[in-house]
Amino acid sequence: MVKINLLPWRETQQKEKQQRFLIALSVSLIFVFSTFVFVHLHIARQKAFQIKRNTMLQNEITQQDQIIVTIKNMDEKTRQITDKINYINTLRKTRLETLDVLNQLSVAIPHSVFLTKLTRTNQKIIIEGKAQSSGALSEFMHNMDNETLFQSTVLETMTTPDDARIENIKSNQNIPLFTFHTQQHNEN
Repeated sequence: MVKINLLPWRETQQKEKQQRFLIALSVSLIFVFSTFVFVHLHIARQKAFQIKRNTMLQNEITQQDQIIVTIKNMDEKTRQITDKINYINTLRKTRLETLDVLNQLSVAIPHSVFLTKLTRTNQKIIIEGKAQSSGALSEFMHNMDNETLFQSTVLETMTTPDDARIENIKSNQNIPLFTFHTQQHNEN
């Protein structure tokens, strides 16, 4: 029998196997490293792109906030202008009301009634004065009730002081002092 020494062949085979393993390991490492680098670069690009988008969106939000502030300021100015226009319209509508009140008062006042104070607050009118007699005051209130500009005429006080006199009256009788309230008729 022939003896064949397989040891050198096995060693060569082992070396080839080891070389193939090292080549496969190197290729695998290169592949893993290149994949890792590719993934890292891809994520870095995505992150940079997202940062750029976030910056653009933040700039747009800032611009929109400035526009909103401008619109709010314009709304406030518009409201102020509208208030002024409404006030002017109210003045325009009511500019002749005072004349109408005085005109109708002059028609309603009998000759023996004298007004000492006339106060107007919005639609409420307070009239104070002196009358020669209670009948004259009664006539004045009746005339006020008949006027279309006045409503709800109410006598608040009526006094007769001992020392009160009207200068143009020749008799020395006591003069009733009065205060009454009336509401101006609202035409709205």
